[in-house]
Amino acid sequence: MQIIPWPQVAGAGQPAGVPGPLILESDDVREDFEIMRRRGVTFEESEPQDYPFGLRIEAVDPDGNRVSLRQPREP
Repeated sequence: MQIIPWPQVAGAGQPAGVPGPLILESDDVREDFEIMRRRGVTFEESEPQDYPFGLRIEAVDPDGNRVSLRQPREP
């Protein structure tokens, strides 16, 4: 599989042309966060954050691409 960051339009606090985040969905964000953190991934926050849609935490890869790990809230 090849992942190609696609430039977004201006808005959401980002200028036009900046790639949006790669979003990975998880069944257990807290567990996956701990596994990834132990493997050396550096996250912007110290813990997953609670949002109306569920849990989310974001990292930035060495090339500056944002990678978001999220868990949707159960209905």
